[in-house]
Amino acid sequence: MDLKGKSALITGSSRGIGREVALRFARDGAKVVVNGVASRDKAEAVASEIRALGGEAAVVLADVSKRGDAERLVKSSIEAFGKLDILVSNAGIIIDRPFTESTEEDWTRSIEINLRGFFNMARAALPHMIQRRSGRIIATGSCITEVADFGGNKYSVCAASKGGIIMMLRPIAAEAAPYGVTVNSVSPGYIATEMLGQIDAEGLKSALRLVPMGRYGKPEEIAAAMAFLASDEAGYITGQTLRVNGGLSMG
Repeated sequence: MDLKGKSALITGSSRGIGREVALRFARDGAKVVVNGVASRDKAEAVASEIRALGGEAAVVLADVSKRGDAERLVKSSIEAFGKLDILVSNAGIIIDRPFTESTEEDWTRSIEINLRGFFNMARAALPHMIQRRSGRIIATGSCITEVADFGGNKYSVCAASKGGIIMMLRPIAAEAAPYGVTVNSVSPGYIATEMLGQIDAEGLKSALRLVPMGRYGKPEEIAAAMAFLASDEAGYITGQTLRVNGGLSMG
């Protein structure tokens, strides 16, 4: 995809899917703001990789669950490159726990980081994009909003937070469409990142049997889908969720 001349902010991009999205966008020509919560070293390492590719990168640490941090992150991104063309709201967590054992902390963390994080970031970025009458907002969804039984893993609390993102982005997309701003999501299946280590090993084996393609996805495959949605070629696509899960959600 051609992202030359574009500036992009990818939350949660110091590792995993976010890191790969940041690198892909940079390869496609975008200037990239790398974001993490606490580890500047990891974020700077990604920025260094981008610069080694000949790209431009900035690092801003911020907690997307906090509105003030989200607003500062967007403001810093605009200051870094003069504008913000693309927001990828990717920062998130996964909690694998039976519903009856779920805690108040589980609920609060998943809603605050996953759902409020998207709310905060979209709310902070959209006025700038509307003013410029151009922009792309892409959220990271999840296959857990569509598949109830993974053969061992239990995601009821996280499914609520991710499902909220999917339902919220459609009316946001409708509001933003007259201004040339698109709002979409990419919904990954089981992707081979370090986050898989947070999921029960037996559950992972059971879940993989539900994937028609018989393998875990690659972070690069999620990055490719996001690069498409971020590009000019996707200018007539909004309010949609692109499922990248090896056929898992087909049932």
